[in-house]
Amino acid sequence: SVGWIGLAFSEASRDPRFGRKEAIIGIPGIKTSVAVATEGGVASLGQQSNVATVEMFMNPGKYEIPAGGIGKNGGYNGPSLTLLSDRNKQTLINGSVSRQTSYIQMSFAKYLREPDEIEIDPFGSTLLLYAVSTLDDDDDGGDYYEGNPEWKYTYLNFLDGDADA
Repeated sequence: SVGWIGLAFSEASRDPRFGRKEAIIGIPGIKTSVAVATEGGVASLGQQSNVATVEMFMNPGKYEIPAGGIGKNGGYNGPSLTLLSDRNKQTLINGSVSRQTSYIQMSFAKYLREPDEIEIDPFGSTLLLYAVSTLDDDDDGGDYYEGNPEWKYTYLNFLDGDADA
């Protein structure tokens, strides 16, 4: 089954998969909540009594993924509380992510122009990246993300025509 689903915008020109990403990631089955424990530089979510000093976890939420990703060897490009954008940048409107019978549905509205973010021109060609991570059961009955999916990309025009028309 699906562990998380993401869409991202990037200004990278040589290989968009490796540039800095402004991502919107949804994790089915997790509600917006307060983050907990950040010991060892790793922030996590869960049912713990020690609330961390990180911002509210939003789902779906906006993430800033640096070029090359994060982690010991770099390359991880998925959801992490260390990559979650600040609360004042969590500007998605009516965001939701849900597991349907045969697919995952993520929906939201996003402003096309926001301070200090990649600007989206609805009439121009927009670089759009997307990724889906699977969720697998381990032998103990728990779930874990299976690997680090490759972000794929395409270019798309949201609207046809001319802004002056």
